Amino acid sequence: WSPLWRGAARIPLLTSRRAARRAGKSIQAALGTVDRRAAEGIARDLRAAIYEMRMQDLRAWRPGGWRPRMVLEGEAHLQAALTQGKGAILWLAPFVFNNGPTKIILHRKGYRVSHLSSPQHGFSDTEFGVAFVNRIRCIPEERHLVQRIVYDRASPSTAMRRMMRALKDGEVVSIVASGTEGTEMVKGPVFDGRLSVAVGAPRLAGLTGAPLLPAFTVRDPQAGFRIVIEPPIPLQSGASTDERVAAAIAEFLRRSEPWVRQYPGQWRAWSKWKRPPRPGSTSAA
Repeated sequence: WSPLWRGAARIPLLTSRRAARRAGKSIQAALGTVDRRAAEGIARDLRAAIYEMRMQDLRAWRPGGWRPRMVLEGEAHLQAALTQGKGAILWLAPFVFNNGPTKIILHRKGYRVSHLSSPQHGFSDTEFGVAFVNRIRCIPEERHLVQRIVYDRASPSTAMRRMMRALKDGEVVSIVASGTEGTEMVKGPVFDGRLSVAVGAPRLAGLTGAPLLPAFTVRDPQAGFRIVIEPPIPLQSGASTDERVAAAIAEFLRRSEPWVRQYPGQWRAWSKWKRPPRPGSTSAA
């Protein structure tokens, strides 16, 4: 599927040249090691990965489900976190393939996972799409979860309470580091620019004492899907809540950079990355 969609994403009907150029400018500015053509190629690879991910969602409906080739690395960090008796928070980097493979492999390993999700998770953000179309993606995923906790912007405390109960029961709570599962954002440094990240995961860790573990899921030509759990991000003691959250986000983004450099065509946050204002510009004044 990957070569097929890589070729399809080069067709103007599926990926507009204007969109590729616009995304390519951000990618080139952020990485600083690629030329314009290579940066636009990365933008098209990202579009191809998204098409491929949508096909995987449909393959999950086959009898027996979808059984991709996967490897879980860093499981010892998750096991050590759970021995503390406060559950564990997996902070998922926003890579294209972080949903299906991550849920599948954790379920196979016997972990009880509650996942924080957006109502728009799926194919559509319309009222009809949220009610019916998005279920095409959600139902197969929910086979691997204890519960899907849907974030309600009108009542954010409800999701927080449900996640706290799951952690109290010794479960794993997974949260994607993006702007769709939260309303309060903090801009953190990455690639000499800034990226807005929702504060929910580090704030939840501060409230419960649950270890906060970054996780990166990528498709690798050799290993299939790599789900990598890294050591927990320590929360600063003696600092205010806002300071702890900002420091945790900065550390998460620092750890993300090597993964993004290695798999730039799978990182979904390029459109949110903002280059720093130029000295003397109006935005810097």
